[in-house]
Amino acid sequence: MQLTVNRSEGRANDLVVRLDRDEIETARLSVADRAALMRLPGIPRHRPATSEEEQGLAAAKIGIVDHLRRMGVVAGDGRVARPAIAISNRNLGTNHGHLAWQRGETPAVFHVREDPCDRERYACLTIWRDGRVSIEDLVFDEAAGRIRRASDGRDLSDDVEWATAGQPILRQGRVARIDEIADQFYDVRHVLAFDPRREEGEAARQAIYRDYPRSFRDNVRSAWRDLGVPRARYVHNAVGVSTDGLVIVQREGTIEEIGAALFAAGADDGIILDNGGSVVCWAWWANDYAGGVVSPTVDYRPPGTSAVAFILKGPTRINLPGGSVSYSVY
Repeated sequence: MQLTVNRSEGRANDLVVRLDRDEIETARLSVADRAALMRLPGIPRHRPATSEEEQGLAAAKIGIVDHLRRMGVVAGDGRVARPAIAISNRNLGTNHGHLAWQRGETPAVFHVREDPCDRERYACLTIWRDGRVSIEDLVFDEAAGRIRRASDGRDLSDDVEWATAGQPILRQGRVARIDEIADQFYDVRHVLAFDPRREEGEAARQAIYRDYPRSFRDNVRSAWRDLGVPRARYVHNAVGVSTDGLVIVQREGTIEEIGAALFAAGADDGIILDNGGSVVCWAWWANDYAGGVVSPTVDYRPPGTSAVAFILKGPTRINLPGGSVSYSVY
């Protein structure tokens, strides 16, 4: 395992984690209050949220350590139980377009209320029952509670433990262009820069979400190409895979920059799972193996709807002689 942090005041706060496939025992997904979140619309972007919706979402969120307890990484007494690297996955339960499938849950397909669920395929971080990790294009069959591979229609439900969707920014080594995936960002501030607190920003927001979801795709492209809404450099939490292992990138940039960073770190395919102030990475060896946050964003907001933990093989604690340490942050 290699974890690198590049932190320069006012310039960079970047994190890269590389995990070899042979290091990963399994991965787990936590959704805070599944039933409550499915009754809520997440954070609606195309209309104002009611006070009841806002209060319900706030009540459903839990901190990263609570997620870790649910996934068996942290014990009830707060001690680290499994060696793991955990990251936020807060678009799930918050934004449209982020679906998940979980074995053993009812219903198996998770999404927030009002999500149109209208995409032909979803790029998903996929955890197989044998422990393999991959990124797959999946079709969610909500009525049957099943998932199928988009390319050939094969039902993968009996072979997959869970899958969670994100925006595909890297495919077979090629970085996605904004015009290919911009409409997959329901919170379009993650790709376009506008401030709805200002008159011109609110006008842009209304134009983008007018006649949602039917016209959303065309509206997003029109805002960028015709209205001149500039590109956004946002903090993103992305995960990528290769034949050799898994890569996590957390940094600020355009979606193309995040895709390029995943590729430079060794990934062939990658998706974005989270953005902004909820982006976080937790490592079990931090604070002398008490566990802790390694590189939070400047405006990190701890409570979240979902998290992912990559559980590693081997002991929880390693004591090396001579004052050596087993893991380093550069």
